[in-house]
Amino acid sequence: MIDHYTTREPKRQANFLLPECLLGELRRLVPAKQRSKVVASALERELARIRVSEALGKYFGAWKGAPAR
Repeated sequence: MIDHYTTREPKRQANFLLPECLLGELRRLVPAKQRSKVVASALERELARIRVSEALGKYFGAWKGAPAR
């Protein structure tokens, strides 16, 4: 997986809401200058999981009916 956060790819600010408990834990566990990278990394993993799930749903059963060899 490519670490888009550390590449020279342009960065844009995003504003979104998080549950207070999740934000509090992020602030407690991750130093301020590393939080964006941690969130970006977690988002990359989750998006990859969603893409795989969608692909499996789209092609599930596609191999059924193939003749046995």
